[in-house]
Amino acid sequence: MQIPHEVIPRRDTGLYNAKIGIWIFLASEVMLFGGLFSAYAFLRLGVQTGVDNPWPWGLSVHKNFVWLGAINTLVLIASSVGVVFAWVAVKERNWKRYQRYMYFVVACALTFMAIKSVEYYSKLVKHHGIKLVDNSVMEGTIIDRSDRIEFQGDKISFSLQGALPWVFKDFTSGEFPLLTVESGPAELVGDKIASAAAFKAWHSSGRAMVMQKLVDERRRYRAERDAGATPKPVSVSSSVTLVAAAPFKVNADFRRLVMHNATTLNYRDGVKVEGKLVTDAVRFQVHEVDMQLVLPTKQRSSVVWDVIGSAEAKQHFFDKQSEKYAELKEYYDKRGGIIPDKQLRGRFLNVQYVHVPIDEKSGAENKSAQHDAVHTSDMLLTAGGGDSEGHVGPSKTILVPRDKIKFMSNHGPRYGNYYGIYFTITALHGLHVIFGAVVLLFFTIFGKKMFLENPDHLANRVEVGGLFWHFVDLVWIFLFPLMYLL
Repeated sequence: MQIPHEVIPRRDTGLYNAKIGIWIFLASEVMLFGGLFSAYAFLRLGVQTGVDNPWPWGLSVHKNFVWLGAINTLVLIASSVGVVFAWVAVKERNWKRYQRYMYFVVACALTFMAIKSVEYYSKLVKHHGIKLVDNSVMEGTIIDRSDRIEFQGDKISFSLQGALPWVFKDFTSGEFPLLTVESGPAELVGDKIASAAAFKAWHSSGRAMVMQKLVDERRRYRAERDAGATPKPVSVSSSVTLVAAAPFKVNADFRRLVMHNATTLNYRDGVKVEGKLVTDAVRFQVHEVDMQLVLPTKQRSSVVWDVIGSAEAKQHFFDKQSEKYAELKEYYDKRGGIIPDKQLRGRFLNVQYVHVPIDEKSGAENKSAQHDAVHTSDMLLTAGGGDSEGHVGPSKTILVPRDKIKFMSNHGPRYGNYYGIYFTITALHGLHVIFGAVVLLFFTIFGKKMFLENPDHLANRVEVGGLFWHFVDLVWIFLFPLMYLL
């Protein structure tokens, strides 16, 4: 059966079927992204200065990567032009030219996603923030994944009724420790486990045995109850304790822990590791200090300066703050007003670059350890001999006691509302870029038969795909200034 209006437009609407469908689909897309942009606006406008976590400026978040966003804007605009020329090539019955333009569009999509991956890598791997107990914030880089807790274990206890314990994912030693079952079900006591594969097999069989015992106990309980006797409560031992032949190292993810102390790690899945704590401090390279949530009268006595331990860095912060305060005062004095509280508590005064100089006692070891962790911004500053903020080269690595830390994270979705909605919108937009590129590539690789049989049909498909691609471009046109510049 021939489907009407596949190529020929309808007389009532002047549109063919696919174009009507794409406009309906794009209407739903407008509502989706419109809702996300509205959420961004309401979250940003609802921030209370000095109370809520401050909303960052796009320029301060992306810094030297703003130009990558600008390049991506040009890439998408060029790809939209390419789609139009590809459609024209089909209309002119030029298959080779159509392919060239469409491959150009797909190449632009790949370039866009490659640049986004660079930005994501920077935020998720190279940039971190630590909020201290008095709400002062240090921005910089966590060195050598030291946000994890270094622990030396001797004994592991857990229940066989659960899944594989998380602790085995946190082992840092090259070889699996030799473990012996010290206590637990009688059938398992004395078992020796020498590898990760052996542990998985042992855990699976032990769990199956415990579950079977539990089934048998429940049957026994029901039988005794049905017989009119007072049934003995169901009791099955599933807890086991494994003892290591030699101490093993654990690099524990703090998000998986309920608590820890000098002798114990307690995981959220019920696993308990006994031993001794190796270190409970985070190695951090400071690049900025954020005092927006600290009262101006308490900033000089803030915890952050005790943690950083550099009088020079502290003096530099308040010297820059004084300079910027003088700028604000001069600006508002000329206009016959006073400085608004929003400015006094805002980013302009209270977020400054901080350079903790590497002293001679730190030696070459400290410089070498920081070499791989230096920010792109630091490298640019070093190449240029410094910046107007006095931020020259990599900062000294400091040790941040974990009991002084209120929250720490990379600049991912967990770091705040801005980052959550940034990753939501940009990742969703990226999926649209990938989906659109796949569809256009499909018509390029497998559209030759349709082109030879009915070129108008292919032209309509390319036009519909182009409309979607123009929408993806338009979303980025709004997204870039909103997220990167404001």
